[in-house]
Amino acid sequence: MSLVMARASILNDAEGTRQALIRTGLDLFGRNGFDATSTREIAQAAKVNSAGIAYHFGGKDGLRQACAEAIIARIQAVLAGAAPVAAIMAGTADRDAAAEQLLSLVERMVAFLTTAPESELIARFVVREMLTPGPAFETIYGGLFEPVHRRVCGVWAAATGMEPEAPATRLAVFAAIGQVVYFRIARPAVTRRMGWNGIGPEEARAIGETVRCSVRASILACRGEIS
Repeated sequence: MSLVMARASILNDAEGTRQALIRTGLDLFGRNGFDATSTREIAQAAKVNSAGIAYHFGGKDGLRQACAEAIIARIQAVLAGAAPVAAIMAGTADRDAAAEQLLSLVERMVAFLTTAPESELIARFVVREMLTPGPAFETIYGGLFEPVHRRVCGVWAAATGMEPEAPATRLAVFAAIGQVVYFRIARPAVTRRMGWNGIGPEEARAIGETVRCSVRASILACRGEIS
C-alpha cells in the first residue's frame, strides 16, 4: 500500500508541476510574447526546476503547444454545459429552440469570460497568437475556432433559415462572438466607462442580458422579422 501511495504522490506532484508550467506559460507568453520569454523566467515564476519544461514538454515550443491544447480543453468544457444541439443540427428542432440554444451558448461564454479568473490568461495568450500566427495558433484554430464556429453557424442557420456556410451566416456568427469577446478584451475600458470597480456577478448578469438582447435582435433581423 505504501508503494502505491508513493507512486500516486509522485504522479500528483508531476501533474501539479505540469499544470503550474502551463498556467505560467499562458501568462508570460501572453504578456511578453513567445520569443521574449525564457525558460528560466517560466521556471522561476512557476517555482519549479527549469529542467521540468524539457521533461514535461520537450522544451519551450512544447509548452506553448500544451498551453494551446489547455485552452481548447477549457473552452470545450465551458461550451459542453450548454443545451444539447444534436436535434438542432439534425434539423428536427424549430427556430425558437435553435435560437435558445444560441442564447444559451452566449450566456455561458459571457459568464466565463467576465468572471472566470483564467479567462484573462486565455484571452491574452490567444490575442498574442492571433497577432503573430504560428503553430500554437494553428492548434487553437483547428481544435477550437473552426469547429466551434461551424457548430454555431449550424445552429444560427437553424434559428434563422439561412444556409449554414453562407458568407452572411459566417459573418453574423463572427459578429455575435465579437460582442462576447469584447467584454473580456476591453474589460478596463468597460469598467471605467461604466463606473464599475470590477465585474462581479451583478455586472456579469447585466452584460449577459445586454449581449443576449443584441444577439436575439440579430437573429430576428436575419429572419426578416425586424428591420
